[in-house]
Amino acid sequence: MPSQNNSGRQFDKQHSVTIVATAALAACRFAAYDGGYPTAAGGAKDVQGVTENAVEAGEAVSLTTGYSALVEAGEAIAFGVLVKPDATGRAVAGTAADHCGRSLGTPGAAGQLVEVELYKHVHA
Repeated sequence: MPSQNNSGRQFDKQHSVTIVATAALAACRFAAYDGGYPTAAGGAKDVQGVTENAVEAGEAVSLTTGYSALVEAGEAIAFGVLVKPDATGRAVAGTAADHCGRSLGTPGAAGQLVEVELYKHVHA
């Protein structure tokens, strides 16, 4: 789905990095620096980027790390809302004290893709 503020554009990938997944990761999900999901067992971890494809543990995966990426929504999200990852890396509403991006679209339900402007991950 195109972003609400720039119809026709899917996302604006400016930078990426390749990591080795330490767990199975789905496509279009937030991933942590350690190769897993950012909010898994052991507490919240910083988001490094968004997976470009699905991988199994031990496989290499490219993460979009700059400007924006398509992320699977974990719930309905309004345009301009700060977002953070849920336990499986999907975008859900965040807060000023816990976020890693801002919604540039309006997914109406979980499972839809939304363009997210990527920020440095902030934790309370």
